[in-house]
Amino acid sequence: MNKPNLYHRANGLQRRDAEEILDEFGHLLKWREDGKDSLLDVGSGCGDVLVDFVIPLIPQNFVIILGTDISEQMVRFARKIYSGRKNVSFDRLDIGGDVQHIAFANIFNLLRAEGDCLLTFLARNPIFDIYYQLSKTDKWKKYMSDVDRFISPYQYCENPSEEIGKILSSVGFNKYKIQIMDRIYEYKGIDSLKPVLAVNPFCERMPLDLQEDFMDDYIDIVRKMAYHKNGHEDANDYKFITPYKLVIVYASK
Repeated sequence: MNKPNLYHRANGLQRRDAEEILDEFGHLLKWREDGKDSLLDVGSGCGDVLVDFVIPLIPQNFVIILGTDISEQMVRFARKIYSGRKNVSFDRLDIGGDVQHIAFANIFNLLRAEGDCLLTFLARNPIFDIYYQLSKTDKWKKYMSDVDRFISPYQYCENPSEEIGKILSSVGFNKYKIQIMDRIYEYKGIDSLKPVLAVNPFCERMPLDLQEDFMDDYIDIVRKMAYHKNGHEDANDYKFITPYKLVIVYASK
């Protein structure tokens, strides 16, 4: 996902989830008595969620906040937009490659003694089913040969909470809480959906003249899967309904 300007306009779902999750679970985070906290944000994207929702929670005499992302373009964008913030910086970090076990182990090792973390990520989303369907077509498979890298490991898991708990325990966490939340997000009109599609991990591999075609095929599958509703023929009257499952993990060392 290397189109930060588009992502900055299309991350309404991520912003809503982050704000609501922090409102509900942010009180679990334990700050130092002297306020001299250091915070690592993994997967900062373009930086707006960190700045708008996370930083207001932390004691304001913090030592340093480091926002990280696997995308160098996202990091550069965040540095440009938020360069004037004291003790806040951004850097590239691949916390675990494609292996969630490694990601959890790295997070555990980065925490100080008695440090804690609040994590959220997708368990299931219909977007992953759409990726899979498109990857099996002759038209798109050459651009999506590694589609499994971009599908949640819990997409088809019957009990993601149990599986995640096993991983947390295996890397050293013995104090943790896991919650799976059912969520729904509504995109109003095709024009609101297209920026979201444009930041998928496959479009940038395609010639420009094929990217619009890919998005059209994506939207056709959405319609066939009945994830939309409308009462008029105008495409911008469509409402695209996205039901998904979100994992929230609080863990301490």
